[in-house]
Amino acid sequence: MASLPRAQDGSVPAAIVFPPWVGAAEAISLSLATGHRVLRSGRLPSIVVVAPEGPAHAAAALPQGAWFSLVLTGLAGCLDAAAAVEASR
Repeated sequence: MASLPRAQDGSVPAAIVFPPWVGAAEAISLSLATGHRVLRSGRLPSIVVVAPEGPAHAAAALPQGAWFSLVLTGLAGCLDAAAAVEASR
């Protein structure tokens, strides 16, 4: 976990990881309630991909119940279902 990429400046999309018992609708709802701009669900229903914050915006807090947040850069589609589809083409 310590070596996985983390957002430094909020300029790239991130994956918010919830426990596996959290469904997609709940994960998206919790992410929206915290102020994140949700792009899509991740590879698992308990993963939510959120848009970059941008340097002009304050970073949104980690949603209630989320385990952690990671940037998608460098993970080669491990958390993002859309990236996995692109890689298989």
